Amino acid sequence: MKPGDARGREAAEEALGADSVHVQRKSRASGKPPSQVTRKTRRPKQPPDFITAATLDRARAIAESTQHSLLAEAVLKGLSCELQTLNNALMDAFRALGSVEAYSLLFELNVRPFSIIAARVMRMSGSRADPSDILQEAFLAIYRYPTRFCPEKPNAFRNWSYSIIRNTVYRHLSRRSRDGIPVEMLAEVLEDESMATPAQASEDKESEARCRRVYGVLLSLYSHAYANELKDRDRLALELVEVRGMGYREAAEVLDIRLENFKMVVCRARKKIFQSMIRVLGTQQS
Repeated sequence: MKPGDARGREAAEEALGADSVHVQRKSRASGKPPSQVTRKTRRPKQPPDFITAATLDRARAIAESTQHSLLAEAVLKGLSCELQTLNNALMDAFRALGSVEAYSLLFELNVRPFSIIAARVMRMSGSRADPSDILQEAFLAIYRYPTRFCPEKPNAFRNWSYSIIRNTVYRHLSRRSRDGIPVEMLAEVLEDESMATPAQASEDKESEARCRRVYGVLLSLYSHAYANELKDRDRLALELVEVRGMGYREAAEVLDIRLENFKMVVCRARKKIFQSMIRVLGTQQS
């Protein structure tokens, strides 16, 4: 092909547009006429804070059962409702009414965002804590201290929950890490939520009984998943690490597998238990 022909073809393709160019190129490659070539279709990308119809239906059912005004206002926006708006409303429903269904949906919506922010804080601080431990403690803190949440600002839940995650990581660092925390990082840490004022201490005392009941339920769900969802090797791996307190390397030697493989076994076992608990919590009725 001559250079002039190539320039002419490029000009023609630019005039046809990207979709027509795709058809013309496939036609030349396959030898089929353009009318017999399937056009390329592009699916629109979902925004990162996309709320599904199923999520909206669950939130709407919670709003109807609790008659919570802020949550009802959020679901009225339909699929245009922002994730942080829904998070704020769900957290406020749990704070004001103790709705377990609201907390369960809040939990499911934020497992992935919490995992991302926890990993980021751990990477910046050099923490070697188990990410699943960070998530469990953060969600437990949210459950135990809902009265400390103030829903006035648009991103109130995100800011409040992320500060809990940061504090959780730093507490693990102070207990387990031999290295000090850089001064500039300490400046970013908000007040430790475990340091309660007298009024907060009174509120905490009232929530302890409820927390113990829920903790008992979670332990029961964990035990059921541990006994019924895992293979023998997976159960033994968790027992060595979580019950006997062995390090990963020592436990891997007991199972006679490579350290990397042992870490994968533990990760998958915890994920199975985690998913089993989510399924049960997500099907509870009010």
